[in-house]
Amino acid sequence: MFALVLAAGCSDKDNSAVTDRASQDLRKAQSAVSEQRKDLTADEAEIERKKRELTKEQQDLADKEKALEAHRLQLGSAQGTLAEARVAYGAAVTARFAKLDAALAGLATQTDAASKDALAGLRARRDLLAAKLATSAATAEASWTSYTQDVDTTFDAIERDLRAAKR
Repeated sequence: MFALVLAAGCSDKDNSAVTDRASQDLRKAQSAVSEQRKDLTADEAEIERKKRELTKEQQDLADKEKALEAHRLQLGSAQGTLAEARVAYGAAVTARFAKLDAALAGLATQTDAASKDALAGLRARRDLLAAKLATSAATAEASWTSYTQDVDTTFDAIERDLRAAKR
C-alpha cells in the first residue's frame, strides 16, 4: 500500500494547478486585505478630519455665544443710557417750558393791541407744544430723534416770535 501512495505521489501527473489555485486565492485574499486596510485608513482619516471640523465649529459657536452675550450687555447699558438721556431731556424741556410760560406772562402785562394779538397766537402755539410734550412718553425709540428735533424747532420758533413781540 505504501508503494501505491508513493507511486501516486511520484507520478508524472502535474499537480501545480492545486498550488496555483491556492496561490491565486492567497493573492486575492492579500489584495482584499490590502484594499480593506486602505479603506479603513481612509475612513479613519475622514473621521479624524470630521472631528477636527466639529471641534472648530463648536469653538466658533462658543465664540459667537460669548459675543452675543457681550452685545446683550452693551444693549442693556445703551438702553440704560438712553433712559437717562430721555429723563435729562424731559427735565431740560420742562425748564425751557417754564421759561416760555414766564416770558408769555411778561408779554401779557403789555397793554398794546399788537402785544395782545401776539400773545393770543403764541399761547395757542404754546398749547399745541404742551400737547406734543404730553406724548413724549409714548414716542417710540425709532422716531425719538425726529420728535426731539420737532420739539426743539417748535420751541425755537415760539421763542423767536416772542422776542419779536416784546420789541
